[in-house]
Amino acid sequence: MKSKLLIPALLLLVFVGACKRLDKLVSFNLDTDDQVVWLKAPDSLLTDTFPSNQFLTFVSEDYSFNSYDKFEQNKSTSGTVEDVEGIDLTVIIDSGAVDFSFAKDLKFYISSPSGGYQDALLMEEDFPEPGKDFIQYTLKPTNEDLLNIIQRDKYRFRTDFELVAPMPDTVYISYKLRFRLKAQPVED
Repeated sequence: MKSKLLIPALLLLVFVGACKRLDKLVSFNLDTDDQVVWLKAPDSLLTDTFPSNQFLTFVSEDYSFNSYDKFEQNKSTSGTVEDVEGIDLTVIIDSGAVDFSFAKDLKFYISSPSGGYQDALLMEEDFPEPGKDFIQYTLKPTNEDLLNIIQRDKYRFRTDFELVAPMPDTVYISYKLRFRLKAQPVED
């Protein structure tokens, strides 16, 4: 009889020991602001005879979620994040162009510098509105995919598009991601 009671007690002990302290979770917003540069593409890409030469890809430098003060303020790291709600991505031209009219079929991805996760399409814009210097959309990846990306910490942006008009100059852009996060505080 004692052995029959001992097994459920051991299972309960293992279950309680494996559970995380949900009462300790911190919840906070994370707003990133990363500066990206698109070097001016030569106008000859529009007139040369090389097939598909007008399709461009720009890859940003590497960034780290842990570099944002919000993690330090909430005594957590990207590795301790347990839940993510993706809100949106806003891409804003800081200088070099007045709008995105030189591009069509814009696709914005987040990717891993080390290959830790597959590239995730954040948003896309087939025909950017003339005269508008920003694009904003709800994030496309699932919250589970975003959780995997944030937990791996390092990321970069990849942008693909078709050049349909000359780029006015090198374009400086801000990529702003917004998330709602829940994380376990790091023990002192």
